[in-house]
Amino acid sequence: MVSVDLTADAETTGTATSTPDPHATIPVDGPFAGHLHFDASVTPTLRTEVDVDAYVRRGTGRLPVELALLEAEEPLGAELRRALGVLQRLEASALAESRAMLATATGNEARITAFLATWMVDRHWQSRALRDLLTGDHATDRPLPQRRPGTAHILRRLHVDRLQPLLSPLWTGLAGEATAAGHMARLAIQETSLQASLRAATRRLGGEARRVTEVVAHRHQAAVDFFTAEAIARLTRSPREAVTARVMLSLSSPLDGGGVPDPDLREALATLGATATDRAALRRARYEITRLLPGPDLPDAHLLSLPRNGV
Repeated sequence: MVSVDLTADAETTGTATSTPDPHATIPVDGPFAGHLHFDASVTPTLRTEVDVDAYVRRGTGRLPVELALLEAEEPLGAELRRALGVLQRLEASALAESRAMLATATGNEARITAFLATWMVDRHWQSRALRDLLTGDHATDRPLPQRRPGTAHILRRLHVDRLQPLLSPLWTGLAGEATAAGHMARLAIQETSLQASLRAATRRLGGEARRVTEVVAHRHQAAVDFFTAEAIARLTRSPREAVTARVMLSLSSPLDGGGVPDPDLREALATLGATATDRAALRRARYEITRLLPGPDLPDAHLLSLPRNGV
């Protein structure tokens, strides 16, 4: 930050030059008068209409589940339990998702990091509400996958845990601040897909289970609005950011929590996408972002497992 004496001019200094004055746009009044904050070499902070300050001030907390009422109701079917288990684990992947973002140039975006600080807590309590729905209020019980992880799943886990922390700084260093566009696109699709899946589940539930999933689905709206607005603003302002987002989305599906696919995801999607309305909502969650990207759009491999017919 450079402090400038605004009283100096050509008459007092006795100099004259045809070179444009780099300080010509310095504010002349207000709290920042006389200070040059950045020049054309620094990308101005992107500001969308989403009020991040209001989101942070809103606060967050545990979403209550009436366990006594839940136990008195009819137990959930096996298919719905498996689908909700997948959604619970995807909700719980927020820490891994944020780690992948904050280790890159995305971590320099103040609005994004401010939002993520509250978003991670939101996702924790949302995952906890679904966990309580499935296993009760137990300190150690978790809804585990019903299928055993396959070889591809194990290799992907090794890649994310061992190789990705070494490789990510290299290629994201080349992409620079355009990396944020890819991260915002990924999270926009993930949040919208989670919300669509939860709404599909509520239509198959009743009683306390329905109430809890409705609350969790509603709580996703703030994140859907933020990540979608941030992604669209970046994808439409710069071809470089749009290309970077296309590349990043091709590396891993947003439905892979933390970059690792859930062993039960295929079966869960068959349950959550049982109707034409639900399938359309899951596909639209991706299309709202990918329609803005260059080149042909390769469909998400997980969505290929959705039923092709039915009601």
